[in-house]
Amino acid sequence: MKKYLIIAFAVLGMASCSEKKFHVEGNITNAKDSVLYFENVGLEQINVVDSVKLDEDGAFAFAQPQNDAPEFYRLRISDQIINVSIDSTETVTIKAQYPQMATQYEVSGSDDCAKIKELTLKQIDLQNRAIAIQRNQDLTIDESNDSILNMIKAYKQDVKTNYI
Repeated sequence: MKKYLIIAFAVLGMASCSEKKFHVEGNITNAKDSVLYFENVGLEQINVVDSVKLDEDGAFAFAQPQNDAPEFYRLRISDQIINVSIDSTETVTIKAQYPQMATQYEVSGSDDCAKIKELTLKQIDLQNRAIAIQRNQDLTIDESNDSILNMIKAYKQDVKTNYI
């Protein structure tokens, strides 16, 4: 009986060592001593999965067990966020510079993460253009609203056609 227990523990130990994982790694420069959070973005809440205090070169590496289905995560320092999608056991590499990391980053290893970056930049552009229209005092309220609604309609069409 004792022999079977030893074999069972050995098998369990080997299985846990060979567990399939995904990886998110890279560098965020100009962020020495900042805490980088790796968070799971769920439907109802955001949970911190891991964190690291960045050193001079800003290197980081997170590894987590493979998911059964694709999931959304994010890297966060303060209010700067990079959204990522993880599918299977891929390795996603992020290179950025703080404090512009949310908009000026490079991503490799995942086409989905590249699409998320494109969508994020499109959304920020839409928001900035809407604010500019809203502040334009040469336009009436109705003209501003019509312009913003037309921009939103065009944005939705672009996303529907090119991303969904």
